[in-house]
This record gives sequence, C-alpha cells and structure tokens, in this order.
Amino acid sequence: MNKRLIQTFQDIVRIDSVSGEEDEISQYLQKLISKVGISYRVDDYGNIIASIEGTGVPLFFSAHMDTVEPGRNIMAVIKDGYLVSKGETILGADNKAAIAAIIETVYVITEGSIQNRPLEIIFTRSEETGNYGALALDESLIMAKEGYCFDSSQAVGTMVMSSPAYERFELEILGKDAHASRPEEGINALTILSRIIQDFPMGRINEQTVINIGLITGGSVRNTVLGRIQCSGEIRSFNEEALNKHKINFENVVSKATKALTADYKLSWVRENGAYVLTNSEAKDFVERTRLLITSIGLEAHESNPWGVSDANIFNDKGLFCMNLADGTEFSHTVEERIKITELEEMHRLMVRLATNES
Repeated sequence: MNKRLIQTFQDIVRIDSVSGEEDEISQYLQKLISKVGISYRVDDYGNIIASIEGTGVPLFFSAHMDTVEPGRNIMAVIKDGYLVSKGETILGADNKAAIAAIIETVYVITEGSIQNRPLEIIFTRSEETGNYGALALDESLIMAKEGYCFDSSQAVGTMVMSSPAYERFELEILGKDAHASRPEEGINALTILSRIIQDFPMGRINEQTVINIGLITGGSVRNTVLGRIQCSGEIRSFNEEALNKHKINFENVVSKATKALTADYKLSWVRENGAYVLTNSEAKDFVERTRLLITSIGLEAHESNPWGVSDANIFNDKGLFCMNLADGTEFSHTVEERIKITELEEMHRLMVRLATNES
C-alpha cells in the first residue's frame, strides 16, 4: 500500500474546494509544488501550471481542483479496501484522486526514480460548473501538444475515445397574464411550451444525440393565466453538424409556436464545449502509443464513448491532443462516492509509465 499517496489524498479532500472556492486548495498545492523545487505559475483565472524538465516529447497531465456539493468538511476513511467519505458528503475523489496521483508522480520524478519526459501539470478551476478554468487557459503557455486528463468514473486503463459537443439554452416564453376566470384575455405560455415540446424531439434522438429540458419555472399564483415561462435545456451530440441542425430546428419550432398565439420569446445559447473524437487518422499514433503504455503495465485498455464532458473537450478545442483517461472513481457526485485503493495506486502507476521517456 502506497501510504504517502493515500495520505496525500486524505489531506487534499479535507480542504473544501467547491466550484468557485478553490483558493485554499490552490495555495496548498502551490506549497507542495514549491517544496519539491519545480517551477510553476498561476494564470489570471487561478489555474496552476507547473513544469518539470525532462527529455523527449513534452507531455501534460491535467486535473481539476473543484468539487460538487455536498463537499464541505469531507473526511476520507478506509473501509474494505476503499476510500470513502466518513460523513454525509461526497468523497471528492472526482477529481482529487487524480490530483493525489499526479502529486505522487511528481514526487517520484523529482526523487530521480525515472527518466522522465518534459512534463507540465495543469490544475484547473471550476470544471464542474462549466470547464471555466480550461476555457480561460491560454494554450500558448503550454509547451506540450499532447496530454491527458484523468476524469472519468471507470476502471483505470479505460480510454475515453470521444466526448460530445454540448450546448445549453435558456428559453423565456413571453405570453400575457390574465385572471383565470378570463383566459381569453391572456396568452398562456404553458400552452406554447406544450406545443414546442410536442413538435420538437426530446430524449435520445439517436446513438449520437440527446436533447433535454431539465428546468421549467413560471407562475406566482394559482388563479392567473401563466403569462411567462422560463426553461433551461441542452443538446449533446458527437456530431457537430447534427447539433447545429437541431439548434436551427428548435429555433424554428419556438418561433412558430409563439407566433401562432401572438406571443414573444427570448432564446439564448451557450456553447460549453466542442466534441472530441480520437478515432481519426491524426490521432491514431497518439492513441496507439497510449494503448501500448497502458497494456505494458498489465492493465486492460478498454475504449469508452461516454456522454459526459470534461476539460479534455476544451483542450482538444484549443488544438491539443488530449485523451480523458479513467480515474477509477465510483458513484461520483453522490454521497456513496468511493475509490478502491488499488485503483488509486494503478492510476499513479499509469501516470509514471506515461511520463517515462523511452528513448
């Protein structure tokens, strides 16, 4: 059992760092990095970028510092071979297991245990709320053109080969309030929304695209025609062309439904990230090298195409080859979150292998 690795993990999950409140863990990680004598900088957004000299092709590792709620006063304990939360909180293994494994890898490198590639460490802020740290990162500061995030709740060794583009929308339907006893004087926004939902496909459209409205708000009193509704939703697709097609279709459906009842609407879109696909010819060499390194230490290199997104999407948007590798966590974003100690150790072992210069 790697006691130092486990202790590092327990120490960092004890530090509260819900999204937007990462200053304390950032300071802690900066102190750890300073102690081993490697250079680092903190960018204007608060991301940490550390650099370790080496030989060969440069590489980067990335993990995010923030967690979801309930993520305060976490205490990690060992139970039946797992690290789990002692209380009614998440564990914070997403993504602090990866941070701990990266820190342990830094220790191994600086202790002279391996001949390493030039390695850059990127610790981002506010991934959970929208990959904002990665979005704010100036890619010109990164020397490496390929690297890895470790942020997928699957068995260590699993390679996330693709991840969808993701756009969210805010729709406000502007009808007209009226007393419930005089409905003809109002314009019912709920009627308009029901027509939109009827005419626009929702759910799993096909194997490449899902569409959802997850939040609907409106109304203030029972006896009033509902004159205004706000709703929030999203489109995720592995196919950028399909995503744009559904966006246009949605806008047309909304326009038609509101005009039919002489209402108005406001519709805005936010692009969270583009899709990344590592099955093309440009990524073939990177993928095959990764696969060989995973299997060289006895792990199985499974391929996965989950619907979740990560900082890897953003790095690929910025022109870097970035694969999201599994971090071994289970039940992320819940109070049942846990990670096998052996999975944490395997993730660290894989990082060491990836960082080793073979030339």
